[in-house]
Amino acid sequence: MKRAVRSARIGLLALVMTLLCGCGADAGLKFWFVDSLVKVFPDDPAGKGQLDKAVFQAARNSHVSIQLALRSAQPAGDLYVDAPALAGPGQPIDTARVRWVEYVVVTSNTKNTPDDELLRKAPALFPDALFTEFPITVKKNLTQSVWVTIHVPPDQEPGEYKGQLLLRQGTDTIATAPYTLVVHKATVRTPIPLAINNYLNLSDSHLEQFHGCTRGSAPWWTLIANYARFWAGYYQTAVRANVVSLASPEIVGGGMRYNFRDFERYVETWETAGVKGQIDGGNLMERQRRRDATIMTKAWVVEDGKPALRNIPWNDPRAQQFLSTFLPALHKRLQELGWTAKYLQGIMDEPNQWEVPAFLDAAGKVRKLMPGVRTIEPAGLRQDTSFMKKTVDIWVPQLGTFDEKTDLLEKHISEDNGEVWFYTALSPRGKYPNRFVDTSLTKVRLLHWINYKWNFTGFLHWGGNYWGPAPLKDTQPVINEGRTHLPPGDAFITYPARTGLYSSIRLEQMREGIEDYALLKQLEVQDSALARKLANEAVKTFVDYVREPREFRAIQQKVLDAL
Repeated sequence: MKRAVRSARIGLLALVMTLLCGCGADAGLKFWFVDSLVKVFPDDPAGKGQLDKAVFQAARNSHVSIQLALRSAQPAGDLYVDAPALAGPGQPIDTARVRWVEYVVVTSNTKNTPDDELLRKAPALFPDALFTEFPITVKKNLTQSVWVTIHVPPDQEPGEYKGQLLLRQGTDTIATAPYTLVVHKATVRTPIPLAINNYLNLSDSHLEQFHGCTRGSAPWWTLIANYARFWAGYYQTAVRANVVSLASPEIVGGGMRYNFRDFERYVETWETAGVKGQIDGGNLMERQRRRDATIMTKAWVVEDGKPALRNIPWNDPRAQQFLSTFLPALHKRLQELGWTAKYLQGIMDEPNQWEVPAFLDAAGKVRKLMPGVRTIEPAGLRQDTSFMKKTVDIWVPQLGTFDEKTDLLEKHISEDNGEVWFYTALSPRGKYPNRFVDTSLTKVRLLHWINYKWNFTGFLHWGGNYWGPAPLKDTQPVINEGRTHLPPGDAFITYPARTGLYSSIRLEQMREGIEDYALLKQLEVQDSALARKLANEAVKTFVDYVREPREFRAIQQKVLDAL
């Protein structure tokens, strides 16, 4: 009887292993580890990109992404993936979070980009969104990947930790995928000295469409808190709070008096969630993408005895009157709150030469009426930027427009006591790094190595959540009144959840790149020459940098070992 039971168990085990591994046949569920810098596609055959060893390196207080690819000759449904705590020389590491990668539609490739910089020709499905809901179904002959993120505690004992991913159908574990996490002594120290600002679409129509809430309601404030907690987890430092829209004016004695209670609550909501750094007060002017377009100021004006928020020409006397009264009132409140030093005032966003008069007028008012407040401006450097010299404290040039002008930026930092971030938006394309869906994740990861190499201190991107009606089916919304067809993924790096946000594999690599920056800054203190040498190995110029994940991992290993 015992022998029969034992034989039955052995037979069942053999059957399970056959189904899992496809031993001797093409059938069954197969799985293999792939570097998280590699995008896994639905048509990838079993074993494509498989790592030689399932060994992953991490600093303490860092995040490490582990990717497991799955493929089956038959539909495999009701699948779960569990990530139990890892065991090693210190306390068990029980912070692993499991998500699965959803494919999104790219209808056309990023323009002006060589074929060898694109992962594949569009139209095609590309991996990007990260969803949390299980179980999943691995469809017949389509490869699906699972994404595991581990946060290593800052006080974790260094050493090798053994872990395993458990593949489960319903309540039955059907396979295990063992791996090793090597925790180094190196520690990511926080706060990281790098400003990060992802612009967000918080318009009423947008939030009503995707989250079903209206501005100022209790669900709206809950949503804002959820957004804030999400972005705090990805090192966002800027609270983008459009102070003009958040102000609550009252008519008193025929004039306008401003109450900033909603602005203050909004900022405090983000800071309580952990987003601490800069308060981005938005822009005073709105520009369109036509040379003949009127530059507008969003201003509070009196209509029928009541305050009304209107877009009016910048040189309209009402706009001038608004700025002359609003800015001093805001400045007074910032001083009372102790927020003057961290508040940043934008002027226009990407000013062009023909817009300089309007720009100088508004910037001059900020200098005069808000002493001590710093100004910030994204702008391309292919034009004459002399108008920014005395009017803008934080220059945010667009990557790809300053290859031959790094000396100008260095001068702004050293001689003008200024600060330089950089931004990407629609461009750069071609061989430059960016965070488009149809290009490699290595390009995303290296953005903050650029920050380190050129002594920049921040990164800005306009597209945090500017979704079209169907983000999974359309990663290329059309903007500017139908004139601009965006590159895939430029408009957003997150996806909508009912009460918050889902991440993407691009955003995960953004976060790990920020941690790379932190480690390089620490290595600079210990051995400046080595830090610079390793940064130069990774990024030689803005278009010459490591492309292969294996090359990047070798440099990453050197940084970890050096620390």
